[in-house]
Amino acid sequence: MTETFYGPWKIVLAHVNSHFSQSVEVTGSDNADGRYDVAFGQPFELDVAGAEWQLELAFWPFGGVGGWQGSQTRRSTEFRDPEGLVVQIDGDNSAAAHPDYDNLTLVCTSRDPAVNPNPTPNPYDFTYPHR
Repeated sequence: MTETFYGPWKIVLAHVNSHFSQSVEVTGSDNADGRYDVAFGQPFELDVAGAEWQLELAFWPFGGVGGWQGSQTRRSTEFRDPEGLVVQIDGDNSAAAHPDYDNLTLVCTSRDPAVNPNPTPNPYDFTYPHR
C-alpha cells in the first residue's frame, strides 16, 4: 500500500525481518525517487523532499514468483518532543486476514519548520528549593 507525504521528511529504518528481501520505494519526490533495498543489520536513513510524494514498502516473495510485491501497511502518527511530527509505517508481507505488521518498520520525521516549530523552554520552574 502506498503512503503519501508532503514536504521534507527524514526516513529511518527501525526494524526489518531477516527472512524476506524487502525494499522501500519513493516516487514523486524532488530528490530521492527510486527503490532502496533494506536488510537486517544494515542501517538505512534517507532524506526525502517534495510537495507531494509517495512511499511504498515491498517484498520479494520466496521463489521470486511475481517480482516485487507491495506490503500491507499500518500508519501511526504522533508528536514527539523535541523531534516533532513522527509517522511510523509498519509493513506486513502476508495476505493474512489479520496481519501482524512485524516485517518492516520505518520511522519518518517531518523536517518542515512550519509543522515543527522551534521548541521553547518551559517558563515554569517546578523544582523544590533545598534547605
